[in-house]
Amino acid sequence: MRGIITGRDVVQNLGIIYREFGARCFVRCLWVLAIGKRTTFLDVISQH
Repeated sequence: MRGIITGRDVVQNLGIIYREFGARCFVRCLWVLAIGKRTTFLDVISQH
């Protein structure tokens, strides 16, 4: 388990992220990937 999210992780789990955490969380995942920040999924979903 790496802990760090990657673009591949987001794309492979697009349906799950959207269904379970909503569009807002998915957009935050994309934003983190776009700026190149290394972070965990838990950090992304806990952002306000």
